[in-house]
Amino acid sequence: MVLLELFKQQRMTFERAIEDETWDALTPFLHPQIRYQVMNMPFHCLLDGRDQVIAGMRRSLDGFDRHCEREVGFDTWATEEGDHVISHGKIRFRRGPSPVLESSLWEVATYRDGQIVHLVDLYDVGEAKKFTAWMQQWGAGLDASYA
Repeated sequence: MVLLELFKQQRMTFERAIEDETWDALTPFLHPQIRYQVMNMPFHCLLDGRDQVIAGMRRSLDGFDRHCEREVGFDTWATEEGDHVISHGKIRFRRGPSPVLESSLWEVATYRDGQIVHLVDLYDVGEAKKFTAWMQQWGAGLDASYA
């Protein structure tokens, strides 16, 4: 359960960085050669290296999340399996009078030497279609891309 605790600490540090811009606080959790993949969404990406991953996360947050009401981490399930932490959860966004955009996704974090070396966000089937429809109606000026 050591990795599961590290994963939870990283998530709390990430959420705190969103609020207070302390992005350097993520450095101890992310391997210098981390690979980050977002899959099954129009903003899918593949980022390599800690600096690029942090910059990509900030870009997506600045282009999308910060313009919406954001709720993360509810209905979450997580387990540790070997060198991996596997979690499933939901994230919700609302922008002004928009309906809630709710997305479900799997996150798989692979660890090496106590740091995340590979991180995958895999959105559930159907989420890309919901996201695209919501963006067409409510997403003027928003950009959730990481790169």
